[in-house]
Amino acid sequence: MDRHVELLLSKEDGALRLRSPEVGLFTCALVRGSLVAPGARAGRILALGETITLVVPPGAMGRIVVDRPERVHQPVGYGDVIYELEPIGDVAADEAASEEQEQASDLVLRAPYSGRFWHRPAPSDPPFLSPGDPLGAATTVGLIEVMKTFTHLAYGSSRALPASAEFVRYLVEDGAEVSEGSPLIEVRAAT
Repeated sequence: MDRHVELLLSKEDGALRLRSPEVGLFTCALVRGSLVAPGARAGRILALGETITLVVPPGAMGRIVVDRPERVHQPVGYGDVIYELEPIGDVAADEAASEEQEQASDLVLRAPYSGRFWHRPAPSDPPFLSPGDPLGAATTVGLIEVMKTFTHLAYGSSRALPASAEFVRYLVEDGAEVSEGSPLIEVRAAT
């Protein structure tokens, strides 16, 4: 069974670039002119005997403007550009407005590194958080698993998050693969 991992998204000079989230051999590349949208499959990476299906991340929608690699199994490193996208229609404007709205109204805690994010300490246990729960320094919000090692992820205020907040909702499914910087939970300032 293969794993599904989101491509990394970067926005540079008005272009959207999808980057490799893993090291390995990139294959099953999409052709120039293909349309991509969030959640679509966009190729595979073969890494240490494992097949990783690449998925288009939220915020990435457009037409591929680069040729597919000449090699069927193209070596890639972490962060290498795999696709460059030309936004379609008003997608870029809608995206910018959406980001501004998110920054204005929603506060999110982001993943400190890549791994698998779990909402609960064990499959039969309830989630660490329920809507409305208070969040303060060192409140556990979930677990991040990397290579069968589980680390408690604690809420911590930063310049983007208030010292005291309330949990709103989880933004990823229990057990989902996340990349560094992926939004994990939505919070609001405590009143």
